[in-house]
Amino acid sequence: MDRRDFLKGTCAAAATALSPFALAVDAVDRPRRLRGAPDRASFKAGGPLELPEWSYGKNSTASDAMLMFRGNPSHTFYGTGPLPSKPRIKWRHRMLDFESLYYGRPHVWRGTGWTGQAAKLGDFVFIASQGGHLYAFEAQTGRLRWRFAGGRMFKSSVCLYDNHVYVGNVDNHLRCLDAKTGDVAWKLRWSRDLDSSACVVNDRLYIAGESGYARCIDPKTGELHWKTFVDGINRGSKGGSYGSETSPAVHEGEYYCATYDGLLFSLNASDGSMRWKAVTGDDTDASPVVYDDRVFIAAEDNYSFMQCFRRSDGKKVWEQKAKGGFWATPAVSEETVYIPSGGGDMLALDARSGKTLWHRQLGTASWSSPVVLEDKILFGAFDGKLRCLDRKTGKDIWELKLGGRIHSTPCVVDGVIYIGTRAGRFYAIGD
Repeated sequence: MDRRDFLKGTCAAAATALSPFALAVDAVDRPRRLRGAPDRASFKAGGPLELPEWSYGKNSTASDAMLMFRGNPSHTFYGTGPLPSKPRIKWRHRMLDFESLYYGRPHVWRGTGWTGQAAKLGDFVFIASQGGHLYAFEAQTGRLRWRFAGGRMFKSSVCLYDNHVYVGNVDNHLRCLDAKTGDVAWKLRWSRDLDSSACVVNDRLYIAGESGYARCIDPKTGELHWKTFVDGINRGSKGGSYGSETSPAVHEGEYYCATYDGLLFSLNASDGSMRWKAVTGDDTDASPVVYDDRVFIAAEDNYSFMQCFRRSDGKKVWEQKAKGGFWATPAVSEETVYIPSGGGDMLALDARSGKTLWHRQLGTASWSSPVVLEDKILFGAFDGKLRCLDRKTGKDIWELKLGGRIHSTPCVVDGVIYIGTRAGRFYAIGD
């Protein structure tokens, strides 16, 4: 019996012994002691960051900052404009690389990944990279103020709360770092990669992970409130893709995540108990979006449909097919859903019916979760272009060639765009 089969059997047995979903605390859910140098920033300059006093209450949500993936726990905040009309690069930074073996062959990981959206608080921008480092930059100048080295790649987006940074890593750790210094306050080590991005609601941190669990944690201490086994850890054709890679959506007491097994889970955010589960049809890495009385999600190649489910009972309301499957998280604004596909489709759909409002072929795949601001849509693609489209027609407004695939979601605050590429560079772009 190999390690994955053993873990699967162990988790299944625990779930049966205790309850179908919510499990008790064990050793892996207890915050680890700090170990000195590896838990401190590897580079510092200019002293601690001059961050404003935290003014956003008990949530990782703001109307004038970007604190987490997609801006709020329902994944429906896209930043603050206006977007540039004549974009130019204000500054750029070449990030460090990470060398490892990938399927037994040497591989270099660089730049930002498919979930790697930057966050901005005060005068500073925070971004984690596949090159294994977490960065804090001065937003105006691009000056590097601190850098933290993880054990492997950072694929998730950072979450800012109470002037701390929460981020997962492929070294299986969730870390809480002091945003002012880049030093670790506490960390948790789990059994598999952690691509999921955290959010905080009512002073509770919610996250998923490739270990097959949804979790709710005290953001100050790292202590576990609850965890629920959602599975998805079966051996599959895509090595390194297990459990729940989605960034959970939390809204009005409801927690949503999707899994490698092609299931969308709705849990009670208070205790992790099951509300319902629905079939998405394939491995689902795109994150759920909660909008009004519905939840929106999209699956990968084997069931390449954008889907809409009813929040009350999980009944599917509609689905719409595209080429190549989905990795991007949909954007939902003013009763319209916008999403690019791995096959190069860009869709605008009626959020109530799923009817196609417009469709265009990009000529390239896109995993970048789009941003909707004013009358524009902003996203990147595999051809290295950052695209700005008219949201009503899908026609080009402008495009900017950055070089290297753009998998990440743009972070837009006060009209400045912060985004990284797979070529290893991170950019600030403005008018």
